Amino acid sequence: MTPHVHAGTQAVADERREPALIDLSEEWGFTFELLEETQAWRERSVHEILLRDSDHVDATAACQIRIPLELVSRYAPGAQVGDRLRLLLPFAVRPKSLLLNVGLAGADGSPASLVLKRDSAQIQAGYMSHVDGRPLEEQPLGGSLWAGVSNYTSWAWREHYVGPEKRARRLRWLGWGRGWRADALASYLNADLELGINARHVTDWLGQTEDARIALVDALQEGEDPESSSEWILLAVPFMPIRPHGIADIDILVAEFCNAVDSMSPRARRFLAELGRRWHVIIDTVVPVDRPCTVKLSEQRPWRDAPSPYLRQEIEVGDATTTHVEIRASDHGIVLDRLRVDDFAGERVDVKVSDDARETADAIALYADASTAPGIVGVGLRARLRRGYWRPIWWLQLLITMAGATMLWLPGTFAHLVESLALLTFPLTLAGAVVLTRESTSLAERLLRRSRTLLMASIAALWAVALGRLLLHAEVGWAESAWAWVRDTISWMG
Repeated sequence: MTPHVHAGTQAVADERREPALIDLSEEWGFTFELLEETQAWRERSVHEILLRDSDHVDATAACQIRIPLELVSRYAPGAQVGDRLRLLLPFAVRPKSLLLNVGLAGADGSPASLVLKRDSAQIQAGYMSHVDGRPLEEQPLGGSLWAGVSNYTSWAWREHYVGPEKRARRLRWLGWGRGWRADALASYLNADLELGINARHVTDWLGQTEDARIALVDALQEGEDPESSSEWILLAVPFMPIRPHGIADIDILVAEFCNAVDSMSPRARRFLAELGRRWHVIIDTVVPVDRPCTVKLSEQRPWRDAPSPYLRQEIEVGDATTTHVEIRASDHGIVLDRLRVDDFAGERVDVKVSDDARETADAIALYADASTAPGIVGVGLRARLRRGYWRPIWWLQLLITMAGATMLWLPGTFAHLVESLALLTFPLTLAGAVVLTRESTSLAERLLRRSRTLLMASIAALWAVALGRLLLHAEVGWAESAWAWVRDTISWMG
């Protein structure tokens, strides 16, 4: 009987035991294992996207996780269920852009902080070595090149890339603008390195890395990306922790990169290609061992191509056992429709991704299971205005068009013409001013921008037609005619 009493007492003591704090934040191997099989510990991901203003969308990702005791025990043999585990949590994958207005919420109020990008780059360089199966010391420049690939952000290159690329497109039909990328890359490198790099150097390096670039593009199967730091390895150079001191150093870097890509496995090439386009958001936080909890990340993402009503966001739908995506608009005058889920080749994958989808005027929701989800997909939709927003503008547009046509054929004397033109011009101008200055949300302003611009142009054209008729039928000088019309218009207003 005594042994049974002792066992029961021990169980009660275990229940009353204070949870221990296990610190694995310095164990990169533990983080690597989490990256290897995310579906083993991410039970559910919920992505909420709110369309609120004209240039950004509010995005929130909540992940329900359970870190298995079996995995923790490999690094902390004495761990028990419910212990508090501090770790570097690979939370999500994001495109190469800055995180704006970041907010973090740890599990049950636990502290959570975003790992600095330069530290995250070192971790991802280590994981690149882990996937490649070779020590970090045997990687190009001791892993410094992979850290540069990860640490790179596209905005730095876009300052040098966007303008020349647009000019090249305009001149391409003339056979000009073919060397714009080499010139832009030379300018980009010299902005930070000041090594006297010219377009000829860049052209040589691009020729040497072309085979490696194509191999990475083929491995990822997402098409080419002009902003990828792994496909265009020179983009990573200014972001390396140990940067080159001369052109000969870049020659060595290019050679090591080509050799490394040539000897990689398909899986390692794919990860390197993705590392140039996206980065892992890594969070330093505390979670309970082998118990479900939720970690949340909120941010603002850019909504480019204004005033286009089409929104496209990259969403991970294969990183958790189940994934839920919901997109809403804060303005109830906005309707969301034309949902499309596609891969990076532009092919629709709605059927493969979505086990269930719900579309209403106010929200669009998707539910996906990891067994059918292909990974990262592009979720796109159109935001449009309800009739109450655009109908007054288009009715007024119609009236202005009719008034303009009428002005062209108005007969009569000059005095009668002045009165007729004033009667048509002023009320429509006043109505246009009311419509243009009507208060609307920032989101509606984005969608109304083209219509309002067209309305302003129509009002200006209406005045131009009116002045043209007056000048053509004036019996006095054009200055006196214009002044007479203005005076009569003011009198009519009075």
